Amino acid sequence: MLEHILGIRMEEHLPAGALGPFPVALDIRAYLVAYGAGLVLVDTGMDPSGSSIDAALKGGGADWSDVRQIVLTHGHLDHIGGLHHARSSAPSAVVRASPLEMIDGAQPLTDGAIIGSLRAFATPGHTPGHMSLYDEDRSILLVGDYLGVIDGKLVRAPARFTSDRAQTERSLRLLLELRGARMLFAHGPEIDRPWDALDELLMRG
Repeated sequence: MLEHILGIRMEEHLPAGALGPFPVALDIRAYLVAYGAGLVLVDTGMDPSGSSIDAALKGGGADWSDVRQIVLTHGHLDHIGGLHHARSSAPSAVVRASPLEMIDGAQPLTDGAIIGSLRAFATPGHTPGHMSLYDEDRSILLVGDYLGVIDGKLVRAPARFTSDRAQTERSLRLLLELRGARMLFAHGPEIDRPWDALDELLMRG
């Protein structure tokens, strides 16, 4: 079975009008996080078939029976679209999310909660109950939708999908407490020197 954090890349093609005047290929990423008792699945992507997660588990020498926890950073469709498949495939797995996200059947995920090797880090603003996750053993920060990468550049989540811009900025500055950790994004690949890029982003306002 895998012994690290495995990113699962899923590409979804959205029609014109969904995110702007032109069709968009959306890079969505979920993560499998190994710990002593099994695996934590962070987010489930948008595809209700869950086929990319199925393939990732198989490729990592695991299966759905190894998934003990399903943690949702927030309730937007591109993060919970595969939740029904995940629940059906791993019926004993515990689903965790902030109560503010109002996801049916999810157990409460609160600031500071420990799930496997991950510590939940409340980062409200993008949505009221958005959670980032910090793997203290590996010094890796999963930022959910707080930041993303487009064409190699660090960007904020689109304003139209952000519930409270001022709170978002406060949460972004909270992430600075974890400076030095690797950053993994729900949208886009890992980049070099992400903290320098975050400093520049915050300076630009």
